[in-house]
Amino acid sequence: MQLGFIGLKYSGKSTLFELLTQGKYESVKTGLAEYHRGQVILPDERINRLSEIFNPKKTTFAYFDCIDVMGIPASMRTDQAAKYLEAVRQTDSLVAVIQLFDGYNGEGLPATIDPVADLRHLEEDLIFADLLVAETRLNKVLHLKARSAPQYEAHEEDILVKCKNALEDNIPLREVEINDIEDKLIRGFQFLSQKPLMAVLNCDEAHYATRLEYEATFKEKLPKIPVTSVSALAEKEIQELDADERAMFMEELGIDEPAINHVIATSYAAIGLISFFTVGEDEVRAWNLHTPATAPEAAGAIHSDLQKGFIRAEVIAYDDFMREGGMAQAKTKGLVRLEGKEYLVKDGDILNIRFNI
Repeated sequence: MQLGFIGLKYSGKSTLFELLTQGKYESVKTGLAEYHRGQVILPDERINRLSEIFNPKKTTFAYFDCIDVMGIPASMRTDQAAKYLEAVRQTDSLVAVIQLFDGYNGEGLPATIDPVADLRHLEEDLIFADLLVAETRLNKVLHLKARSAPQYEAHEEDILVKCKNALEDNIPLREVEINDIEDKLIRGFQFLSQKPLMAVLNCDEAHYATRLEYEATFKEKLPKIPVTSVSALAEKEIQELDADERAMFMEELGIDEPAINHVIATSYAAIGLISFFTVGEDEVRAWNLHTPATAPEAAGAIHSDLQKGFIRAEVIAYDDFMREGGMAQAKTKGLVRLEGKEYLVKDGDILNIRFNI
């Protein structure tokens, strides 16, 4: 999974990115676009508990890659913003970081706290960037059509016209009904407004107590966009403290759980992700998987050879495994099942893939 962090200038987006990556990232510059690339490890208490049982040589948590593009000044022309956003075209989902604290905007003026307006501004940038791509490709397709070139594809023209019309009406492509055939034709363009989008309201200490009110207003105005809130700067400072002090300060500030937990839960819901596990003496590991997904597709997430040679999957739910205290006890109660190619993997499944190549 790869997330792209976007936001208006001074939204605190890079602070959140640094918090989640624990400051471990690289900087990349391509033309006008400059971005940071890092990796976020997904904490999961289930992996900790499984590791205590199996005592493996290696414990591997699930993770996602993330890209943080430069903050977009509010007054920047949409064609300029489009160039900044190119860096996140290859991501699976977008995280819009919204300012929820007093300060200044990208023009050096006192910022107005308005999460809904900020999100709509960012959405317009995504839509315009996609419109440039759609129009450019459509012009090429129409040129092929005029020359009766064999490369011309009528279905491609139809879906590009469909996309262009929606974008011109300021409708993001994630809200446009696109069938599998059409999606295959435009997949390579990596349209930004077609990607799942979630919002993170980045609060300061003064606004953290009222964050739920802002979330409620956001959900009312923009019900299709999942939203959560964090206090990135406060947590970044807390992260540098000892464990005992860290817990005390989080309680004092009313921070119920780390920012990463909020972002993960919301992004999983937005993208449709689950985690499944493989266990053993060599390694206990968590894997991300898009749903719905079959057992062979889960096998493929581990290694392509496992999917090619898939025979069966030995499956037990994490809760069943923990309740019985181990695999042997669970097997005596018939809780370990052999599932075939049609089985849809569930969050928390522990899988052992049987395969033959």
